[in-house]
Amino acid sequence: MHVAQHLVNHCLSGPLVHNRTIILVTHHISLCLPVASYLVELSHGKVLRKGSIQDFEDLGQLAEIVEAEDEVAINPPLIVSPENEADVVQDHAKVQEEDRRIKGKLIEVEARAEGRVSWFTYVTYIRAAGIISWILTILLMLLIRAINIGNQVAYGKLLKC
Repeated sequence: MHVAQHLVNHCLSGPLVHNRTIILVTHHISLCLPVASYLVELSHGKVLRKGSIQDFEDLGQLAEIVEAEDEVAINPPLIVSPENEADVVQDHAKVQEEDRRIKGKLIEVEARAEGRVSWFTYVTYIRAAGIISWILTILLMLLIRAINIGNQVAYGKLLKC
């Protein structure tokens, strides 16, 4: 959240954006209200409301819009990808309790896996880089090692002479 505040305060309200039109899509309406001049509320691809921030304030609808933002559900289903065990949350109950405590805020609890790295993760990295690049890397390492050993043998023979 502090990164978002920093971006709004230093990027979206600084001299870089002076006299420019910026279209920002966000769920953090209250965070962007100080620098916004126009608001369009969308839902399922349709425009619900649109107008200047001042118009919404005059009509008394701005508080309603901000409250609607706070009612956004924050308990999305936990998606576990089999490609990376770091995405697995070890204590799902803790995460749900944390979500209940911060209900109404668009903050996700950071989680990470602990323990050993599985072979599946290594295989995933190898596949991501491509088998050929790994084979070439290993062959290059073996070639460098062979050259080092050859130099040591040749240097040893020179010392005996």
